[in-house]
Amino acid sequence: MKRQIMVLFMGLALFSSCYDAMNEVPLERMPPEIAFKDSLKVEMFVNELYVGLNTGIGGYNSFGGGSANQNSFFDCVTDLGVLSPRGTNTAVNSFTRATFHSGSGGNTDSRWAQVYQYIRKTNLVLEYIHYCDNLSESKMAQYIGEAKLHKALLHYEMLKRYGGITIMDDLFEGGNIELPRNTFEECVEYIVHLCEEAAGGLPLRYPDNDYGRLTKGAALGLKAKVLLYAASPLFNENPIAGTNEIQRYASADNTRWDRAAKAALDVINLKMPDGSPVYELFPSYERLFFTREENREFMIMRMQGMTNNVEVRNGPAGYPGATGNTSLTQEFIDMFELTSGKLPKDDTNYDPQKPWENRCKRFYASVLYNGAFWWDREVETFVGGKDYTALSSTAKGCVTGYTLRKHLDPEVRISGVQKKTYHDFPLLRFAEILLTYAEAANEYNGMSDDDLVDDDMVYSCVNRLRERAGLPMIEDKTKGEMREIIHRERTVELAFECVRYFDLRRWREAERVLNRPVHGVQITKDVETGDFVYSDPIEVEERIFPERCYYYPIPQSELNKNAALTKNPGW
Repeated sequence: MKRQIMVLFMGLALFSSCYDAMNEVPLERMPPEIAFKDSLKVEMFVNELYVGLNTGIGGYNSFGGGSANQNSFFDCVTDLGVLSPRGTNTAVNSFTRATFHSGSGGNTDSRWAQVYQYIRKTNLVLEYIHYCDNLSESKMAQYIGEAKLHKALLHYEMLKRYGGITIMDDLFEGGNIELPRNTFEECVEYIVHLCEEAAGGLPLRYPDNDYGRLTKGAALGLKAKVLLYAASPLFNENPIAGTNEIQRYASADNTRWDRAAKAALDVINLKMPDGSPVYELFPSYERLFFTREENREFMIMRMQGMTNNVEVRNGPAGYPGATGNTSLTQEFIDMFELTSGKLPKDDTNYDPQKPWENRCKRFYASVLYNGAFWWDREVETFVGGKDYTALSSTAKGCVTGYTLRKHLDPEVRISGVQKKTYHDFPLLRFAEILLTYAEAANEYNGMSDDDLVDDDMVYSCVNRLRERAGLPMIEDKTKGEMREIIHRERTVELAFECVRYFDLRRWREAERVLNRPVHGVQITKDVETGDFVYSDPIEVEERIFPERCYYYPIPQSELNKNAALTKNPGW
């Protein structure tokens, strides 16, 4: 029987029921010398850790659980998207209006209690796995590596939300535990150390029936991701007022960029025993998110079974069964280059009345625009069209002129004879590693923003993505120009993958980018000629981002339980 991790993502109930029926005692409540003695039970413990990827990390289900906003995207709180109906979702509003808080239910992305529960599960495995006497040496090393990498992932997800947190390296059984937050630097080094230890016991690749398990490359990739995050301005040369070593480094250090670049290069250079690369870009950006076979780009992912829920919630609202949750902003549309390699504002051949013409391949894989063919007809986002809704309406539909296409499979059907597909959500993919090297190396080298970039690898990493997108190669750029290109490449390439919000924070750009309105266009149809007229950009929604939002507030319930915890500034 195939043992794909996907099966175990159905949750803890599925995990425990196998043994509840036979033993009437959940595994976690058994004496460890019994629960961990048999290799099958150990495998179940390790497999259940993967459920934590659902609990601890955002993805398709950022807002709404079983509500109409299920399978919506966290990027709707950024300058990339607007959740429809506009302004009606309290979870989204708490970010876009900066009203989330430390009280009960005050931050739907808090994750604090859930993440620590899963950290405890990793500690259970690491503490007691040696009771098992029928595991091979390689399998023991693999399970230990998986547990350590899960623990690293969970600590990282807390770090990027809160800054320094309380490191939980032990079980701490019994009684109330009052432990202070570790410093930002201690947390970074702890996560990096876990990644390095995990990498030593994990394989480069698994057989197909274990697709989705954590690998050596995943461990090294997370290490690079963490080091890039830690090298960024928010924690170094440009901290916010009131922070200290809990939220940032004591002082800036440019060599942190070099460390991140070297960590990313270790992943890029990983080879299989036959000399072939472990990771490579999938040829089609459009099919990347629905393909498992020969997909060497996904490194860490949330596995999901066959489903069409993402299409149901995000397909244009005029299609039977679809609710059109995600409208795309004009800010996002303007980030896509034309095939000339220029942005719309810089290309004299760009026609704002035909904004879909001559755009890069990522545009067509990410955006459903008025007149695009989808399923059995053309998309209608013009005023009065089937997929349109007015800004003042509480009905679902497109409010910006553009609706989401990325993560939607055109081969899926949501009405009539339904057809489903895999919807694995990437938490880390090789494209991000390429951009990690490019960003870190670019920031480390050169004394000023006017210096020419002379690292060929920086160009190569970015150009590999541009080649897939059908864009011309870049060369002979200054450090400042490359920074702008790399930031835009990250935004467009990794859009709607829960990256943008945290990028803007670490770059210290959120106060500028997320503290202003987002825009769309109104498209009107000439009833006589059938021509469409695009308006100038119109304001769709006001956004607010005060300085305190660079860090989440520690939940008040946790402060009440642990007097040693300290608040983040501004909260």
